[in-house]
Amino acid sequence: MTTVLAFVVAMALLIAVHEYGHYRMARACGVNVLRFSIGFGKVLLRWRVKGNSTEFVLGAFPFGGYVKMLDEREAPVAPEERHLAFNQQRLRSRVAIVAAGPLANLALAVLLYSLVHWGGVDLPKAVLASPLAGSVAQQAGLRGGEWVKQGGLLGQELRDVDSFDDLRWLLTQGALQGQSVRLLFERSKHDSGEVTLKLGSLQAVEVDSQLFRKIGLLAPFSPALMGEIMAGGAAEQAGLRAGDRVLKVDGREIRDAAQLRELIRNSVQQLDSLPQVWEIQRGTQQLTVEVLPMAQPEGDARIGRIHAF
Repeated sequence: MTTVLAFVVAMALLIAVHEYGHYRMARACGVNVLRFSIGFGKVLLRWRVKGNSTEFVLGAFPFGGYVKMLDEREAPVAPEERHLAFNQQRLRSRVAIVAAGPLANLALAVLLYSLVHWGGVDLPKAVLASPLAGSVAQQAGLRGGEWVKQGGLLGQELRDVDSFDDLRWLLTQGALQGQSVRLLFERSKHDSGEVTLKLGSLQAVEVDSQLFRKIGLLAPFSPALMGEIMAGGAAEQAGLRAGDRVLKVDGREIRDAAQLRELIRNSVQQLDSLPQVWEIQRGTQQLTVEVLPMAQPEGDARIGRIHAF
């Protein structure tokens, strides 16, 4: 419901800005605007502004709008008002009025992108999830939970790593250039360290999901919490709910979401997935549930999925 409401509001905003562009340019060119309407169908609200002859209207269906101008092609116009009609304007004025709507939308896009740029976007910190088994990160001694503060190609000056995106870009450079990457990290205030990821051994020629699986760092740290549960999926069939925290899988302690995802992916043996025993925290309760991931194809292999986000 929230998504539908957001879509309606966004459409209404785009339409309002578009039609307002036509309206303001028409007024600037001396054209009499009879009606400014946002939406079609039954009129929900209508009003006039003092000193302005334009009728403003809000319709029941906000998926369109229009600006109705005085025009001899639509209705007879009194001789004394012919100079206010759209069809009597010079070509350049008519072109400006028609073009003003799209240009207003373009100006809105520039404004919104500028506001996002000026305000900034919150990016996840470079806190590492559990590295994949056998990956370069695991072989280097990373175990998950490290907050990478600085990094650089081996032999070059270290730079601050402000986000996980910064870290991915650094790792990408190292992999494509066949160079090792040096990382300085903290696990706590009193526990810091340094590792060197030997990315030259990957012999990478392109950036894809398999490259980062080989490096072992797919995503930033996130707790092993269930998100949205899809209807009919393995998570729903097991009785899992959004907000459940996974503590153990088959007796193995779960540190974060990355580790849990790998256990689910690797649950497939031959063609079928094997059931897993999960220990979860739900509020103040600790429960044990059996989860049977669904085996689904991914490329030439089959992986387990539970259909929860």
